[in-house]
Amino acid sequence: MTTAPAKAPSKAPISVRKPSDFEGYVLIPLSEFGLTLESPELDGWLQEFAGRNQDAVGDFEITAQGELKIMSPTGIPGDWHEAEITADLVFRAREHGGRAGGPTSMFILPDGSMLCPDAWWMSAERWNSLPEEARRPFRAVVPDFLVEIVSPSNRGPELEDKVRRYLEGGARLAWVINARLRRVTIYRPGAEPEILHEPDVLGGGDVLPGFAFNVRERIFDNVP
Repeated sequence: MTTAPAKAPSKAPISVRKPSDFEGYVLIPLSEFGLTLESPELDGWLQEFAGRNQDAVGDFEITAQGELKIMSPTGIPGDWHEAEITADLVFRAREHGGRAGGPTSMFILPDGSMLCPDAWWMSAERWNSLPEEARRPFRAVVPDFLVEIVSPSNRGPELEDKVRRYLEGGARLAWVINARLRRVTIYRPGAEPEILHEPDVLGGGDVLPGFAFNVRERIFDNVP
C-alpha cells in the first residue's frame, strides 16, 4: 500500500495591524521576521525586502515602535507634489551646494526608526563630514531640511510624531504641506509649530537662504 506523503506543517499567518483610522497602509511587527530595532542586519534586510517587493506595493518604513510600515503607492496628485518640491531642492543643491532627494531616500534616526521624507536637503558641510558608512543606501543621519506632504498613509498625529523625531535627530527645518486644506505647518527645533493658511510662497529661512517655493502654484493649484 502506498503511503501518502506527509503534509508540511502550515505556517502561522503574519500578524498585520491596521490602525483604527486605516487608509492606505498596514503595520507588521518586526518580531514576525525575527528582528528588532536593535538587529544589526535590519537595514540590509529592509533594503532586500523593499527590492523584492517594490513592484507589488508602495513604500516601506520602520517605525519607532518596531513595526514594518507598508504603504500603498502615492498616486496622483501626490506624486506630482513630491516631484515639484524635490526638483526645486535638487536644483538648489546643484547651484548652491548640498545634497537633496525625494521619497526613495531613507534615513536611520537615533531612535532606530527608518523613515522616508517626501523631499529633503542636507548642507554640503554636513554631507562631507559624514563617515563613509553613513553614506550607504539607508543613511544613518537626519537631513537639515525636510518636507512631508499629507497623504492617506501619512497624516495627523502620526505625521506630527514623525516630524518631531526628525527634529530630535538634528533636522533644522520641516514643512508639512496639506494640499487638501491648503495649509502648511512649519516646524523648527525648540519652537512652537507655525501654521500658514493658503500661503503663496514658502521660504527656506536661515537653513536655506534665498530658497523660495511657490506652494500655491506648484501644489495647492496643481490638482487634476
